Order: sequence, then structure tokens, then C-alpha cells
Amino acid sequence: MAYFNQALGLRPGEDDHSVVLDTKPEHQVAPDVIHFAVLTTVAEVSAAQTVGASVVPANLTIHLLDRARPGRLVGRGRLVRKGGRLAVAEGDVRQDGRLVAKATITFAILG
Repeated sequence: MAYFNQALGLRPGEDDHSVVLDTKPEHQVAPDVIHFAVLTTVAEVSAAQTVGASVVPANLTIHLLDRARPGRLVGRGRLVRKGGRLAVAEGDVRQDGRLVAKATITFAILG
């Protein structure tokens, strides 16, 4: 995992396509509300892990579906399609079983 992800507090989840974040006070945008950028990062990193190559996001659509509160966030990725130069994947973010965010990301494959 990259330095930014470690600094944020992300760690590997139960399998290769998931990540976990136990939120900190600095992740809040308002009292009891986790910032959308944190949710976006959890979704993007979990999706990137499904590609099986070094990637950077080229396009990202995020849907914020429910308020995320301080606590544990779990991101899980799913590869939709992988080509030679681009890949499309999805990342879901759940908290206590609730889907709080969903992203669809087009990745540029590096190298």
C-alpha cells in the first residue's frame, strides 16, 4: 500500500480486494460526519487492488449513499473489465453493514 494510504490509516482487509479504515477525528468534516474524500479513497484503493497491476485513476464517479460516522469503514473492490491500457473497477464502502458509498473508477494501467 502506498505512503498516502498508510498515513490515512488504511490497512489490508480480510482478502486481497478489501481494505479497512478505523476513522480518526481528523477524518471528520463536521461532528459525527466522515469527509467524502476519505470515503472516496477507501473505495478507490479497494477497487485498484482488483486490477492486478500498478494503476492511477483516470476517471472516478462516487455516489454518497448514507452518512458515514466515526468508526470502522470497510472497502471492497470488484473488477468490471481490464484491457491493455485501461481498467474499470468498482469500490463499495460499508459501515456496520450499511452501504455508505459506491464508486466506479476507470484506471490507467502503468507500465
